[in-house]
Amino acid sequence: MSEKTAPGARARSAKVGLRRYLSARMLPLVVLLLVLVSASAPLAYAALQARGLREQARTTAVQAADAIAREVQERPVLWRYDAGKLLAHLRAYVDNAGAARIEISDRSGVRIPLDTESIASPTAGAGPLAWEAAPIVLNEQVVGHAWVAVSLAEARTAALLLLGPFGLLGVGLAGLLYFIPLGAITRAERRIEQSQAALARFNQTLEQQVAERSSQLSEAYEQLRQKEGRLRELSARAVLLQEAERRVIARELHDSAGQALTAIRINLQLMVQLAEPDSKVAKMAARTLTIVDATLEEIRRAVSMLGPAILDDVGLVAAIERLCDDFEREDLEISRELEVPDGGLSAALESVCYRVIQEALTNAARHACASELRVVLRVEPAHIVLEVHDNGRGFVPGERGEGSGGRGLVGMRERVELLGGNLRIDTAPGSGTVIRVELPRRALSDDGDDSAVVVA
Repeated sequence: MSEKTAPGARARSAKVGLRRYLSARMLPLVVLLLVLVSASAPLAYAALQARGLREQARTTAVQAADAIAREVQERPVLWRYDAGKLLAHLRAYVDNAGAARIEISDRSGVRIPLDTESIASPTAGAGPLAWEAAPIVLNEQVVGHAWVAVSLAEARTAALLLLGPFGLLGVGLAGLLYFIPLGAITRAERRIEQSQAALARFNQTLEQQVAERSSQLSEAYEQLRQKEGRLRELSARAVLLQEAERRVIARELHDSAGQALTAIRINLQLMVQLAEPDSKVAKMAARTLTIVDATLEEIRRAVSMLGPAILDDVGLVAAIERLCDDFEREDLEISRELEVPDGGLSAALESVCYRVIQEALTNAARHACASELRVVLRVEPAHIVLEVHDNGRGFVPGERGEGSGGRGLVGMRERVELLGGNLRIDTAPGSGTVIRVELPRRALSDDGDDSAVVVA
């Protein structure tokens, strides 16, 4: 049960992690947006207002400096001590020009007290002041400076009033920026969870279908394998029945027709000996004797082709030795490495081994132009290995069926495969040929008893 719920737990933890990750990454951006939207407009407004007030103070300072310059020109000495007209004029600047305070300094920067009372507006001390100065020029010489201060209190108050609505606007925009993506992520995760649930259900259904289909395929494969095994067994038994029938026919020819022809040959020899020389009877008997000899030779050849009766007479190893002796000649040397267990092999395996070696030697002698042949027969725990090597001219695999041997190699392969074995041919033009056969030691049934079908 824990294994089934693990994917859901992993999905929920992935969802929470994604929201936390997105919140952690968006929070600084939201705070920055809130600060920018809330403070940018008030700060910009305060800066513009301060700039305008400074320009106004600078203009007022220039006007005051001109007025003082004219007063100094009219009364060069007394203006410092009795400047009632100048004081009234400067107070008019404070009242009319919006200046918060006016100060006069000499060229060394020392403040000049023009009046016992400060030239300032009643609200001059109610907030920060911004000072601007203008030079007092007399005869092209700077004799002092006129300083004018303006109050920034109203600008600061207006900026603070703007901070409220823009703060609300910043909060709204920041909230939209923060919650809209999170809402979208939540909806997307909900859809993903639904899709995962549907996919899990489909996955479970698919796994069940795959398991059922796999079970059906396994059963079908097992049935096919059993049928193939039975078919292979039946095919092998059919081959063995055919081989046994051929042996029966061969023995009948050898025992019946062969013996009868041998008796006829003996009688003909007696007729030739008893008849007058050069008589018609003697000549006819001699011609008939020649025909009988040819017929006996054909019967022996047919017997040899129909069934290797020699296997029943001398066994597999001796039969292969005699077969090699028959093919060996002055220009063809055949070496043998033959190993057979003491109990021998089943009749089916012995017959196939003998036929394969017989066909391989025939092909090598006829087509390979080889000077050396090597026949190997060894028994391994699970297989019987049969190899025939030659140093002949070789051939291109696939040409003329299975090579220069034509139908013979095809027949070899069919015999081997009917007993559950396999045949491999390694060859190339100019490189000789190696025929390798592997046969299972139990060719027909689990008990290996195939002798019942070999009746000859």
